[in-house]
Amino acid sequence: MNQSQQSAWWKESVIYQVYPKSFYDSNNDGVGDIPGIIAKLPYLKTLGITLIWVSPFYRSPGADNGYDIADYYAVNPDLGQMQDVDNLIKQAGELGIEVMVDLVVNHTSDEHPWFQAALADPQSKYRDYYIFKPAAAGGAPNNWRSIFGGSAWEKVAGEECYYLHVFHKKQPDLNWENPQLREEIYAMINWWLDKGIAGFRIDAITFIKKDQDYASLPADGIDGLASIKAKSRNRPGIERFLHELKERTFRRHRCVTVGEAPGVPLEEYDSYIGPDGYFNMIFDFHAADIDVENGSEWFKQRDWNVREFREALFASQRAFCQAGWGTTFIENHDQPRALSKL
Repeated sequence: MNQSQQSAWWKESVIYQVYPKSFYDSNNDGVGDIPGIIAKLPYLKTLGITLIWVSPFYRSPGADNGYDIADYYAVNPDLGQMQDVDNLIKQAGELGIEVMVDLVVNHTSDEHPWFQAALADPQSKYRDYYIFKPAAAGGAPNNWRSIFGGSAWEKVAGEECYYLHVFHKKQPDLNWENPQLREEIYAMINWWLDKGIAGFRIDAITFIKKDQDYASLPADGIDGLASIKAKSRNRPGIERFLHELKERTFRRHRCVTVGEAPGVPLEEYDSYIGPDGYFNMIFDFHAADIDVENGSEWFKQRDWNVREFREALFASQRAFCQAGWGTTFIENHDQPRALSKL
C-alpha cells in the first residue's frame, strides 16, 4: 500500500488555516495566541472543520511573520507555551479535529543557535549547516537576487565572506548538502509527529537544493542582479533530498503533507504527488501567480487576461487528474488579496 492510500483519511478533511496572532486573543494583550485557538475549537467544530493548519508559532524574532524560526522546539512567548500546544492537540482531537503545523526547513532565523554558533566560530561544525562563501572581487560571491529583493548574500561582520539567504537577510539558508544537518531536521520532524500533530504544510520546500557552481547569471534588472530562482528552485538533485525526507519522516507516520512547491512544472507533478510522490499534496501556483513576471515577485507585475487565467487553472487540474491530489488557490497569506487582482 502506498503513502497516498495509507493516508486517505485527509481526503475527506475540511481544512481551516489559523494565523495565531490575528485569530483570537485569550488574555486581552492585543495578540492572538494558542489558548485563543483552543477557546474557539467548538466554533470551528460547528463549521464542520476537521483539520486546522496552524501557521508558525515557534520562537521567532518576527522578521518574516514567524517563518524565521529561532528554535524549532519552543513556542513564541507571545503566543503561549509548549503545554498550550499539547492542550491544543488533545482538545482538538476530542472534538474530532486534527492539527497540522508549518514546517520551515529551507532556512532558519539568524538568531537560531546553529547560526549564532556558525558566526562565533568559523571552524565550528555549524558553519557547514549554512551556506557561507568567500567574497569575490571585494563583493558578494555572485549576482543572485533574493526573493525579497536586493542581493541574496549578506556579509559576515569582520570576515571576507558572505552567507546566502534566498528570502530575508535574517533567514539564512540551511545547507541541505550536509548530511549532519539533514539528520537534525529529520529528528525535529519526527519529534513533532510523535507529539501527535497530524502533519505539515512544508514551506518553500522547492528551494532546498542550490546549484553547486554558485555562478553568476546574466543580469535581468537595472540593479545588475539576476533572480535566484534559476539556481535554487526545483533544481536537479532535489529529488534525492525530498525522497530521503519522506522515507526518514513522513512515511513512518500517519500524517498528511502539503508542499509549498512553486516552480514545479506540470509534467513533474507525478514525482511530487503521485503514488510514490514526496508529498500527499502540493500547492499549485500556476494560476495564483498569473499576475507576476517571475512567481511571487510581486514587485514585478505583468498584464494578463481571463483566458490566460482559465488555461493556467485548467492545465493544473489536468495535471492533478493524472498525478494525484492537488490544491488550487487564488490567494494565500503571502499574497495580495484576490480582489486586487481580479
